[in-house]
Amino acid sequence: MSISAFYGVQGGMAMFEGIPIYPQVKHPYGQDVIGAHAEAAHADILITLMDAWVIEPENIPRSIEWHPYFPIDCEPVPERVLREVMKGHKPIVMSKYGERMMKNKGWDCYYVPHCVDIKVFHPIDRNEARERLGFPKDKFIVGMVAANKGNNAAPRKAFFEQIAAFAAFKQDHKDAILYLHTDDGSMGGESVNLLKYCEIMKLKVDHFRGMNTPVDPEADVIFANLYNYLVGMPDTYMVDIYNAFDVMMLCSLGEGFGIPLIEAQACGCPVITGDWTSMGELCFSGWKIPKTEAIPHYEPFFEAWQYQVTVGAVVDRLFKAYEVKNNVDYRSRARDGALAYDADKIVTKYWKPILEDIEKNLHNKGGLELVTF
Repeated sequence: MSISAFYGVQGGMAMFEGIPIYPQVKHPYGQDVIGAHAEAAHADILITLMDAWVIEPENIPRSIEWHPYFPIDCEPVPERVLREVMKGHKPIVMSKYGERMMKNKGWDCYYVPHCVDIKVFHPIDRNEARERLGFPKDKFIVGMVAANKGNNAAPRKAFFEQIAAFAAFKQDHKDAILYLHTDDGSMGGESVNLLKYCEIMKLKVDHFRGMNTPVDPEADVIFANLYNYLVGMPDTYMVDIYNAFDVMMLCSLGEGFGIPLIEAQACGCPVITGDWTSMGELCFSGWKIPKTEAIPHYEPFFEAWQYQVTVGAVVDRLFKAYEVKNNVDYRSRARDGALAYDADKIVTKYWKPILEDIEKNLHNKGGLELVTF
């Protein structure tokens, strides 16, 4: 196996545990060099882990089987997505929802969910986690782990609705804190200015100051340390964060998968999420908000629908989460549900059989080499 990295590697090749990693050149999604990398790797198949609509299949050599592995985060499958995947071989989707959407269009596909290392993401002593983070032990901590990137008018992660819901919830529960593991948006770019929005909502903001350093006890909202967020947080920090939460919110307009839902629950944290796209199937402990408590949102670029959660629906679930805070059963169910998505299990149950099936059907019976992208 070799990897073509369209982000994070530039200027030359790298190696990771014996696996060659090819660099990006000029195209933001590596489409100018994808074919050359695949040929240099002597690959028989190419699996692209990215949005299918950004792929340029004409740059993939015809001698290499292309299997798109892609998210579906709206309803139905956008035609611009289908137009690209139909140019490849049997596609791979990452959610049961995506599998249903493809079958509704008459397409056969493989299903392989994302996964986490449950040996890394696991429950630990919550008070010790909060102490290391400098978080107060006597507060009700709500969390979000979501990328602040994209559509400024209606961010896919529904930051505005969920922050507004927290502000309303905070009026009745003064002991509540919201931790936002994301870019605060103050430096511009593709992100929305969440710092300004918190100010408008009259929420006092602090930023994570460092391990074992107390946050401002008067703060309503805590953002991740922006520099550390930029260069990458270690797994141990994320495990502390998830364990420190009483509940995590992820009520996006749509998710292709939603890995933070699995990470949080693997650490024993219940979740509040939407019961649309992939999110509902990943809620093992917590609260799923139905479509009836969301507003249909038309996405003109994809000519498809997503769902915008209402503030009131999130407020209601925050109250419910507060009523069962520290409930051992909720935290135990979260962990138990996440165990099915352990990386080793997913490799054994899904990836190995699928790669064997692909190899069996290859025109070239001489063996299988793989480049992932």
